[in-house]
Amino acid sequence: MTLLNSDTLLDILFKKGLITGKQRQFITLEKGKQRQKLLRKSPAERKIDKNFPDLVDIIVSFKLDAGRQKGVLLDEDTIIRAVGSVCKMPFKKLDPLNLDMDTVTKTIPKNFALRHLLLPFNFHNGVLEIAVYDPDNKTVLSDIEQANQVAVKAYLAPKSDIKKILSEFFGFQRSISAAENQFGGSEIGGSVDIGNLEQFVKVSSTREISSSDQHIKSAVNHLFNYALEQNSSDIHIEPKRDKCMIRFRIDGALNTIYNLPKAVHAAIVARIKFLARLDIAEKRRPQDGRIKLSLSSDKEAEVRVSTVPVAFGEKVVMRILDPDVIFQDLDQLGFSKRDRIVYDSFIQSPHGIVLVTGPTGSGKSTTLYSTLEKIATPETNIVTVEDPVEMVHEAFNQISVQPLIDVTFSTILRNILRQDPDVIMIGEIRDLDTAAHAVQAAMTGHLVFSTLHTNDAVSSIMRLRDLGLEPFLISSTLLGALAQRLVRTVCSHCEESFEVKGSELLKLGFPAAEKKIYTLKRGKGCRICRGTGYKGRCGIFEIFPLSEQMKKMISAGKSSDELRQLAIREGMTTLREDAWEKVKQGITTHEEAMRVTTE
Repeated sequence: MTLLNSDTLLDILFKKGLITGKQRQFITLEKGKQRQKLLRKSPAERKIDKNFPDLVDIIVSFKLDAGRQKGVLLDEDTIIRAVGSVCKMPFKKLDPLNLDMDTVTKTIPKNFALRHLLLPFNFHNGVLEIAVYDPDNKTVLSDIEQANQVAVKAYLAPKSDIKKILSEFFGFQRSISAAENQFGGSEIGGSVDIGNLEQFVKVSSTREISSSDQHIKSAVNHLFNYALEQNSSDIHIEPKRDKCMIRFRIDGALNTIYNLPKAVHAAIVARIKFLARLDIAEKRRPQDGRIKLSLSSDKEAEVRVSTVPVAFGEKVVMRILDPDVIFQDLDQLGFSKRDRIVYDSFIQSPHGIVLVTGPTGSGKSTTLYSTLEKIATPETNIVTVEDPVEMVHEAFNQISVQPLIDVTFSTILRNILRQDPDVIMIGEIRDLDTAAHAVQAAMTGHLVFSTLHTNDAVSSIMRLRDLGLEPFLISSTLLGALAQRLVRTVCSHCEESFEVKGSELLKLGFPAAEKKIYTLKRGKGCRICRGTGYKGRCGIFEIFPLSEQMKKMISAGKSSDELRQLAIREGMTTLREDAWEKVKQGITTHEEAMRVTTE
């Protein structure tokens, strides 16, 4: 019997204050019941369940409070940490994003690793670092040292993490290796087709790549599941000269996940193009498509697929659109009290134009979709014109732009008023024709939402002027504009307080003149945030309504600087000021606010 399945474990938890005496008696009693259940099994069943009952699993199943910490559960991590502190073994929380697939899968055989619950995760300076579940496994570790002729350093890790990673990594590696064997035979006379950069050395492969190959199906399914598990917003599949690089964008930053053999790249791309209903044979032109993923019986995610030919083959970028992210309560987006009141006045207006501005990836779609969902009622006809439709919603009538058959923003908008809309959402105002139709819709009693690519809210007025729209039309139809960005939020699991001089913050451009010393928050870096100190993102906003004085200045053709000064005098909070408020509240850091709001 191992330490993790004995009364010694209860002694450790009791001494650490993680369980009470009464809880200890209850767990001991339950363990006895589980043991009796085991003895009633046949010898064959007992052999299968040789680790049954696992005392750690029994304790976790009760969902006890960790000592006196109400609401903090006594989970597997806490138990293993407590054991590690007594056994003098460091705890290791395994992050799949930081693991090398070859180290995990090619150091120890899968069956051996699963049987003894071992996971090699790093090899450095002749030392193999291995995560183990059982601290009594010293004999097995000694065998590994002798077999591999390396020094071994053991860390304690939760069983669930070890099992999950072993299953996923070995499964993915098996699919990739099998696919590499299938598709890796395209060398002839030393020349290999390496993609679009060197088409003149193209040679035929030994067999046709099929999007239905089981190994490739499994590999692509793993990528989707892994990306969703890590809350990734984008998957990049990039061909290089001698490898295929897989990267995920998480909280706005790209992370390299896998470096796969180049031989499987074309097969993975073919599978994705098949799922997205794209032309598998067409590799010279960019293509766009979409995939719907079923996450559970009641939840789905949309995946927008874009392929483009690059130097060494076709690059695929997949944007994952999770309904829980796209459709949010407006209170959760990050509006200040003042900005929320102003924005509510926009969306409650019977007619007019509301513009949402910002660069790609600033959260404009989330703001617009969340707004439309809030105002959607059985009595309201909402029509959207998008390029393409990002997320399908039954409450909206969504039209996708298709330029190849002359279905563009302007051609649709010519006829859209015949659809008796109450609210119109235009994906983007790109030209005068689209802007003119938006104005016409607003003047005939419709509420119009749209986006523009400008750096700040006031610049949207100048952008409409540049497109050729008359100033009097802008002032008579525009309700207001909103500019936004996304800042990473401080990880709540490892946040700490620190002090910064107000003078230093002033030099950086923050309006920090009230105090000499500010106490701010930052993340130290932990397993939850993968050492970054940030977890999740929040919006910062710059929003202004068109007052009567603002309308007069627009009609008079005043400059952008003059309009901006008036907006600030009338109470507009700039992006930098809104970011500073979230820094003071401990939502984000001043470094992150600087990064996002620096012009």
